[in-house]
Amino acid sequence: MNTTTVPTRLLKTTLALALLTLMSVTAAQGVATATPPLPTQRPVPPIVQQWADAWNKADAGGMAKLFTDDGVYQDFAFEARFQGKANVAGWVTLTVDAIPDARAVILDAFQAGDRVAVQWVFTGTTRRLGTMASTGKSFLVPVTSVFFLKGGRIQMVADYYNRAEVFQQLGLPSDAWALPRP
Repeated sequence: MNTTTVPTRLLKTTLALALLTLMSVTAAQGVATATPPLPTQRPVPPIVQQWADAWNKADAGGMAKLFTDDGVYQDFAFEARFQGKANVAGWVTLTVDAIPDARAVILDAFQAGDRVAVQWVFTGTTRRLGTMASTGKSFLVPVTSVFFLKGGRIQMVADYYNRAEVFQQLGLPSDAWALPRP
């Protein structure tokens, strides 16, 4: 093995992940246009398609099957961290109860070894968020997710997006949030 290959590959992967994250944050801050980009024509890694399908079908059990036994779902916008298949399924159930029409629209994704980066759009109309009642409005926000895989399953996925933007689109105060517990 060439000793310069791994650091170069790691650097390229890290830079690509940082770029996707920056694109998501920049779009969330209103620097980019409000029109989301079109989905890529490149093939999406199968684990990403399965993950999006589980969200789009509100399939908590299907999502849990994608994770390792000790897998973690981390949603930084809502300060949520769920570990273990049962808790990952609980996160999907909690989300779908609050946002029955929650959708994940994949824009772009790539895989480098056991790391995956996904740029996607999260949309939905809330029934409620925690203790806050619905305003009847919908939201559409850009998200970047980073997957860490182990044995072909998700060991951890971390979602990065702007909660304040979600709340602004819903007409809700952004400082009144508290994560409900299942």
